[in-house]
Amino acid sequence: MALKKAGKASCWLSRIGIVIPVYQSLGYLPGLVKEITGALETLNEVECHVVIVDDGSSPPLKFSWPQTHWLQVTLLRHAGNFGKGQALKTGFSWLLQNTLAEAVVTMDGDGQHPPGYIPRLVTCFQEGGYDLVIGYRKRIPGRMPFHRIISNTLTSLFISLLIGEPVRDSQCGFRLYDRRLLETLPLREQRFHLESEALILAGWRRSRIGWVPIPTIYNGAPSAIRNLPDTLNFIQLIFKLLRERTSGRIR
Repeated sequence: MALKKAGKASCWLSRIGIVIPVYQSLGYLPGLVKEITGALETLNEVECHVVIVDDGSSPPLKFSWPQTHWLQVTLLRHAGNFGKGQALKTGFSWLLQNTLAEAVVTMDGDGQHPPGYIPRLVTCFQEGGYDLVIGYRKRIPGRMPFHRIISNTLTSLFISLLIGEPVRDSQCGFRLYDRRLLETLPLREQRFHLESEALILAGWRRSRIGWVPIPTIYNGAPSAIRNLPDTLNFIQLIFKLLRERTSGRIR
């Protein structure tokens, strides 16, 4: 869809949450939160609560940020390294229980997802009436590692066939979820396949899914993705979800 250039956008959302899972990557956080502050200035009077989930970093991350009426930051910690999916679920649970956020943005803490695009996710969400908005990246050799191009292309194609609609980027974690969708999705994955699980479940429910182009950024930060084991885990996830859908346990 054509997107308006971000300016002072009218926004019916009054409160949003942002979940940032991190593991051994404190160096990006100050700049990231500063950019989030700047991005929020393009939205009129939107309160934001950022939840940073430290997934067992050693030593534990220490981070603080001045609290304001418009921006509050909370740091949660896992006792161990439980996985990105579990960190996201911890953040979701905290926001749903402790705030009135009407939508929740997820983004990585390693600089791959530019906060300046948050207003574009919000604009797409509002103008399209979507339940879930996902950033998508161009699979450009040299900008995206070759093995990620292959895995992203294949998983996106497979999930497209599974849910019956085009999936542009199944692996991008830069997303905006409607609160009502998050409250009803039975998410169980602990590692990064939670994002595939959420996409499949939302697609099967015929949730409205929108897409926003974002830059392809890989900055050399270490990845938790393990090619062969995680490919096998993805296949296992698909079979598990199909089996549960066939038996009527999920819809």
